[in-house]
Amino acid sequence: MRENIFERVLTVEKFEDFRGKDLSNKNLKNVSIDFLMTADFDTQTKWPSKENLPVGFNPEAVLENGKNPGLGIKELHKQGITGKGINIAIIDQKLDLNHKEYSDNIVSYEELDKSTKEQAVSMHGPGVASLLVGKNCGIAPDAKLHYYANPCADDSNWDFSSESLNKIIDFNNKAKEGDKIKVVSYSNGYPNPAFKGDLENWEKTIEKAKNDGIIFIDANTFFDFGFIAGGSATDKEDVDKYKNWLALDNKIPIFDKINPSWNKKDRIIVPSDYRTFASSYNKKEKNGPDEYLFMGRGGVSWSIPYLAGLCTLMLQVNKDLKMEEMVKILQDTASVNKEGLKIVNPKGAIDAVKSIHEK
Repeated sequence: MRENIFERVLTVEKFEDFRGKDLSNKNLKNVSIDFLMTADFDTQTKWPSKENLPVGFNPEAVLENGKNPGLGIKELHKQGITGKGINIAIIDQKLDLNHKEYSDNIVSYEELDKSTKEQAVSMHGPGVASLLVGKNCGIAPDAKLHYYANPCADDSNWDFSSESLNKIIDFNNKAKEGDKIKVVSYSNGYPNPAFKGDLENWEKTIEKAKNDGIIFIDANTFFDFGFIAGGSATDKEDVDKYKNWLALDNKIPIFDKINPSWNKKDRIIVPSDYRTFASSYNKKEKNGPDEYLFMGRGGVSWSIPYLAGLCTLMLQVNKDLKMEEMVKILQDTASVNKEGLKIVNPKGAIDAVKSIHEK
């Protein structure tokens, strides 16, 4: 008897990469939903028909739910707390400037080294941009974005990071107060063995930026101030649904080697897992269709723009706040769920900022 290709059973492990894949002739109905929820997939992924998917798993609904930043952010937006009037910057990989999720927010864009051979667009740049200022995915959808594109992979270099941040400092020295860049989101940390260049100079540039009043947020800031990644696969408004970072729960060795203290319950979860954001992973043409990508296991790269976005919202309410003051507010207002995990509480933080501002 000829095999029915629609009955081919696909073996699925955690953290599968289904981006752009054609799964339409596969049988996934006996695959664990928990496994599928850890996968990466996008709007170019072709799924099997409903009868060949697990009962209760709807990829379109998962992708749409993942766009919600959660934790009351949308409620704050309805109150007009959207980052309006605040200028922020991102230093990251090349950006697809045409994606509808964030294109209206961009006020300046500069590539620091146009000679590199890396692809013109990527998943990472659109990801961080949309999670910070995106219309549907972002924390601060009305903030204005200055973007500095740095080479990545084999071309990664601290010197480009330093040049980007120095450009921001120089811009602020010439700009009117209302146009100055207040927050810089940098989804990386240091030292990083993949990077070339002058690390010591990069560290000095960061200190210079901070001394000039710039809120600089990178992986070092994120962990040093006691935050950790995590998220909710289902109800993103319910803190009891939030879990610790999937990368730690699943014992990924690299993280244990770097810092075994990251899994402590006294750290505050900032969403990174189970998120949907803008992507140009499959894009071949400049005017190709806009894509969105869902990632079950997120990285700290996604938590950093979330934290930067929260700082942007807080600055909209009180432009005089310093980084240490904002972190203290976030620490003091954090929610605690039934498992004893601390979760960042955007609404509580904004209420606290309002009370300070009114005094």
